[in-house]
Amino acid sequence: MSLRARPAQPGQAGQGGQRGRGRWPRGVFLSGQAVSLLGDGLAVLAVPLLVLDLTRNPLVSALSAASVTIGYLMVGLPAGVLVDRLDAWRVLLVTDALFGFATAGLLTVWLVLAIAFAAGACSVFFETALVVVVKDFFPAARLIQANSVLELASQLSLVAGPAVVGVLAAVGSISLALLADALTFAISLLSLLAVGRWRRRPQARPPSRGWRAMATELRAGLRYLASVRVLVILTAVQIVVNLCLAVEKLIVFDARDTLGLTPSLVAVVVVAAGGAGGVAGALSASRLAGWIGEIRLVVIAIAATGLAIASMSAAGSALSLAAANLGYGWALVVASLVNRTQRQRIVPREMLGRVTSVVRVLFLAVDPLGVVIAGTATAALGGDPRPVFLAAGIIVVATAAAGWLAGLRRG
Repeated sequence: MSLRARPAQPGQAGQGGQRGRGRWPRGVFLSGQAVSLLGDGLAVLAVPLLVLDLTRNPLVSALSAASVTIGYLMVGLPAGVLVDRLDAWRVLLVTDALFGFATAGLLTVWLVLAIAFAAGACSVFFETALVVVVKDFFPAARLIQANSVLELASQLSLVAGPAVVGVLAAVGSISLALLADALTFAISLLSLLAVGRWRRRPQARPPSRGWRAMATELRAGLRYLASVRVLVILTAVQIVVNLCLAVEKLIVFDARDTLGLTPSLVAVVVVAAGGAGGVAGALSASRLAGWIGEIRLVVIAIAATGLAIASMSAAGSALSLAAANLGYGWALVVASLVNRTQRQRIVPREMLGRVTSVVRVLFLAVDPLGVVIAGTATAALGGDPRPVFLAAGIIVVATAAAGWLAGLRRG
């Protein structure tokens, strides 16, 4: 197959799907999902804090904070198969309802960790199905705009959510954050129900049951992923990049230990600067892609993440480290957003769930290894993370260049 694979045709969406081309249903859909993503920012900090308050166990609190990552590693691959096999729209409906109940359930003491993992598993199914539904609901020319809106909401949630939780925790009302999070899923559910008549209804598929059938479908998705050169290159590049970018976990250590910054300055450097960069990336990705092309923008953004990480090795003040983290947040969001859009364009709708879940599991699987490598290397250097930042940044830039030379330049 050629490098520039033709995007799969969405097929006949039916009468309801044709009406779905109007602005109103798309606007309602995006608004509902944006509200849901904003609620996620509340759970990022509220869940581990509440779990720690209820159990006084730091391990349980840490595990609850990693529930989505653990969920991907546990159910990511079967989630992709099931989303492709089932109606992705109904998967969104069910997971919205389950996620809302699970979040509200965290107000009880018992089964706290089990409920957190259940919510994480729901998030895996929801995020996989959302990629498919966005492809169904928006024409190819508007995919990147739709993804930009959702990414903007996600980035805003990472800035505003922890701040709100911090205020609620100070007044002893942290549980209200989880109730608000559950409410956002209710809003998302209502928005899906409101525009359901305009959704694309997938063609009926013959039933297939059992683990063997699921394994066969998963292998088919893997074979497709391996058959499209541009997807192979992008995936390989992103795996190497994610391995190197695990060094970002050392930014707080660098700010506190190397630069000696106060906790308030660390919050500005890590949360505010990185969040502002992410918001800027979500706002600018669509326009930049229109100017220079999506594939070129992915390569440029990946190289920019490497340069930003490398520049952290030379940061000698809070201002310079914040500037580097701002650039890093911008580049990371742009690269991720455009990469996701490319998969939506290229992968056939009936395989998009499987390909999405496989790619995300691969990306997440290398992160713990990268953290161990970065932490071990820093310890071996006497606790100085700056050479590790420099080495990681150089490797990321070299990987972007290698991907370009390997064939992305023809994209």
